[in-house]
Amino acid sequence: MVFLFQCFVLTVQSQPALDTIKDCLTKKPKFYFSFDSRNSFIDHSRAKIFGFLMGMNYANRLYCAVGYNQLYPPTTNFDETYYYMNADNKRDSVKQELKLYYVSASVDYVFYKSHHWSLSMPLQIGIGTNYYRYNQGGTTHRLGQQINIVYEPAVAVEYKLCRYFGVGAEMGYRFMVGSDRKLNAKFTSPIYAFSFILYYFDIYKRFIKRE
Repeated sequence: MVFLFQCFVLTVQSQPALDTIKDCLTKKPKFYFSFDSRNSFIDHSRAKIFGFLMGMNYANRLYCAVGYNQLYPPTTNFDETYYYMNADNKRDSVKQELKLYYVSASVDYVFYKSHHWSLSMPLQIGIGTNYYRYNQGGTTHRLGQQINIVYEPAVAVEYKLCRYFGVGAEMGYRFMVGSDRKLNAKFTSPIYAFSFILYYFDIYKRFIKRE
């Protein structure tokens, strides 16, 4: 649904969007940094992906960034039991934890902007790894490690409460492509987020740079 919405917006506004993007790229960019926390599902259980982005802001309409993301905080919902033969040649078991990490490149285009409202289409593409980790005899082991491609289209809305603060919401979908289809199916899911926004650049200009 999110992907179709993005296609619809791009089709309706394709030429104006391209003209706006070209104009934005002629402006002097500003550095920006943000923390990112998105809710999703892994194998029908809720999971949170935490990360951060840093990049360039072109005229407050186009954002290009690189980022880092991981499954955090760890949750026991996805733990599995790993069985092995111990030193006494007896069957033993340990709990193994699910891990997910990926780096990403993202583009966020604001296709509508007013004094208080803005609507945008963030798109994030990443590459990373997931695996199960367990500790046996003080040694850390990994099982089922694979390289994945992550594709996350989304739509986002932001409301500026005042010059320095705002709130936002985002809805999208995470697609994962890798060698383990069964594990990929667990990670492919809707994503959503609600955020409190701090316009730190405006705060910097108003209180710090002025002094």
